[in-house]
Amino acid sequence: MRHIILIIFFLLLLIPNLSAQELQCLKMPNQELLSSDKVLFLIEDSEGCLWYATEGGGVCRDDGRHVDVFRSDAETPDLLGSNNVACLAEAGRHIVIGTFHGAYVLDKKDFSIKRMAEVDDKRVDDIIVLRNGDVLLTSNMKVYRFGPTLTLKATYSSPEKYVARLFEDASGCIWATQWQGGLLCLKGEKLVEVPWEFDAQPTDLADGVKGTLWVGTMGRGVVCYHPDNGNIDIQPQAAQGIVTDVIFLKDDNRLWVSTLNGLQAYETGNQLTPFPLDNILPVGTSLSGRLSLDTHGRLLVASHEGVSAAIGRVKRWDVKEILTTESADSMRQVCQLSTRPTAMTFSRDSTLWFSTGKDIRKKVQSSETEEVVLSDTKDVSAMTFSADGTLWLGTIFGKLYHYKDGLLMVDEYATNEYGDGVIAMSTDSMGRLVIVYDRYVRLYDMARQTLRQQSREADGVYCIELQETAPGASWNHPKRDMVVERMARWLTSWWMWCVYLLFFIGIGVLVIHNIILRSQRDKFLEMLKAETKKVAEEPSEGSSQQQPEIDPILQKAITFVEKNLDKEQYTVEELSQDMCMSRMTFYRKIQSLTGQKPTEFIRTIRLRRAADLLSQGSLTVTEVSYATGFSSVSYFSRCFRTMYGVPPKLFGKTMTADDCSPNENLS
Repeated sequence: MRHIILIIFFLLLLIPNLSAQELQCLKMPNQELLSSDKVLFLIEDSEGCLWYATEGGGVCRDDGRHVDVFRSDAETPDLLGSNNVACLAEAGRHIVIGTFHGAYVLDKKDFSIKRMAEVDDKRVDDIIVLRNGDVLLTSNMKVYRFGPTLTLKATYSSPEKYVARLFEDASGCIWATQWQGGLLCLKGEKLVEVPWEFDAQPTDLADGVKGTLWVGTMGRGVVCYHPDNGNIDIQPQAAQGIVTDVIFLKDDNRLWVSTLNGLQAYETGNQLTPFPLDNILPVGTSLSGRLSLDTHGRLLVASHEGVSAAIGRVKRWDVKEILTTESADSMRQVCQLSTRPTAMTFSRDSTLWFSTGKDIRKKVQSSETEEVVLSDTKDVSAMTFSADGTLWLGTIFGKLYHYKDGLLMVDEYATNEYGDGVIAMSTDSMGRLVIVYDRYVRLYDMARQTLRQQSREADGVYCIELQETAPGASWNHPKRDMVVERMARWLTSWWMWCVYLLFFIGIGVLVIHNIILRSQRDKFLEMLKAETKKVAEEPSEGSSQQQPEIDPILQKAITFVEKNLDKEQYTVEELSQDMCMSRMTFYRKIQSLTGQKPTEFIRTIRLRRAADLLSQGSLTVTEVSYATGFSSVSYFSRCFRTMYGVPPKLFGKTMTADDCSPNENLS
C-alpha cells in the first residue's frame, strides 16, 4: 500500500511537466516612445508598469497606454542630478533612482521626486532590495543601507576601490564587486575583502548549486566560486568574453548571462551547458544589457540598441494571446507548425486551429500532421470558438465568418461596414462575441442579434489577455493593442464574493428576526385582548379555556404605562427608570417579550385603553385622545386606524375591541 501511495505521489509531481514548455521572446511594446533609445536598466513594479533607466533621457514609465518621462529640462533643471540613469529599484510606494550624479526617490502616488541627501553626488552603480525590505545602493566607495521607509540605517566603506554591483545570496549574505578589484562580503558592519585568486576581475554574481556562486568576469566568462574556501572552478563552456550581468532562474534551472557579444543561457549543474537561443531571439537582434525579472518571472533585458525584450516560458498547448510577428514565429516553433500562423485558437478538446493566411488548419496535440479544414479562407487575422462549438473568423478587412457542421457562412449583420480590420476576438462569460478593432470594440450577442459598439477611450473598456486585467500583464499586451468591454475586477474578486455572501447572510438573519418579532407581537396583542376583555363570570371549573400567563416584568410595565396614560410626555426614559432598568436593557427586554420597540409598546397600551373608552360611548374622540396621552387628534386617529382598521369615530358605534383583530403593523 505504501508503494502505491509513493507511486501516485511521484506521478502527481510529474503532472506539471507533462506539457512541453518553450521560451518566447517579446519586444517591449512602447519602447519607440521613450525619450532615449539607450536603455541601461529595466524593471517592472508591483502595479505592472515598466520603468526604464535611460542614457540621456531620464526615467520613463510605461503603463501600457502611454509613456511618462521624468527628466531635467529648462523648466525643471534640478529634477534629477543627471538624465543618465544607471539603475532603478522599487521600494514600497517609491522608485529609487540611481543617476550618474546621486540618488533620487520618486513617489508613485504624486510623482514627486526628491534627492537622497545622504548619498554622495557621484554615480550610483547598483540598487537592490533585500528580502527584509531594506534598500542597498552603491555610490563612490560606499554602500548605503536604507530601511523600508528609506531612512538611512548604515553606511559601509569599501577599502580603496569603487563598489560596482551588489548581490544577496540564498542564505542572506551580502556580496559586492569592485571596479578593477575583487569581491567584498558584508560581515557585521564592515565590507571585508574575500579571497579572489583569479586573473579576471568579477563583474556580477548569481546563486549557484550547493552554496556556490556563479560569478561573471571581465573577459573570462562565468566561473563557479566557493565562498567557504575561495576556490574557483573554471567553466570551459562559459568562457566567452566580458560578462556584464548574470541572473539565475530557479524555475528553469537556467543561468542567463549578458555579455558584450550578446545574451547567452546555460543549463546549470556541476558544469554549465550552453542552451541554444537561435530560435528564441528576434532575427537580426543581439540582446546585450542589464538583466532583471518581472513579477511573472520573465527575464527583462535592457538594450543600448533600442530593442529591449522579455523572455518567458510558454506552454505548448496553452497559448492565448495576440499573435505579433515575433510571437507568431515563436508559436510556429513551439507548436511545430509548417508555417507561421496569422491567427490561432483551441477547441474544447485542445485541438489547435490556426490560419496560414490562405487556409484554416487544425492539429491534434498528439499528431504531427496538419489537416486542412477550409482550403480557401484568406486574410484571417483573428479566430475563436463560441460556447456552442461554432468557429468564428475575422479578417483584416472586417469580414466576420462562422463555421459549423462543415458550413462556412458570412455573418452580414456583424461584418464591419467600414472595412476596419479585426485585431482579436474572444467570448465573454455570457456567450457574447467580443470583436476588437483598431479604434473600437464591438459586443455581438448572436442569440438576440444585437451589436454594441464602444470607443477604446470610453469608460468600461479594460485590457485583457483572454482574462481579467492583472498587475504585470498590461505591459505585455498594451490596452491599445487588445481591449474589451468587461466587468471591473473588483466585481469578480474573491473578497467581493465574501461581501455578497455576508450580505445574503445578513438578509437571512433579518428575515428570521422579523418573523420571530412578528410572532412575539401577535402573542402580545392577543394577550392584551384577553386581559382587557370584560367577562361576566369566571370560567367554570374544568373548562379548557385558560387565561394566558403574563410575564411579571411585562405586567409591571403595562401597569406603569396605564398609570401615566394622561401624561403626553411619558417617555421611554421615564418608563425605564420606573422599571429600574437602563434604557438599553429595557429596550432588549420589551422587544423580546412583545416583539415591539418600547415606543410601539407604549402606543399600543394607549390605543388599547382608547378602544375601551370609545366602546363605553361617554367620551368624544377628542376627549379620548387627550385622556390617553395623544396631543394631536389627527395623529391619534391615524394611529388608531392603523391598529384597528377603522377610524375612532366609527369604532364605538359599529364594533368594540373584542370584535377587532389588532393590526400587526403598528408603527
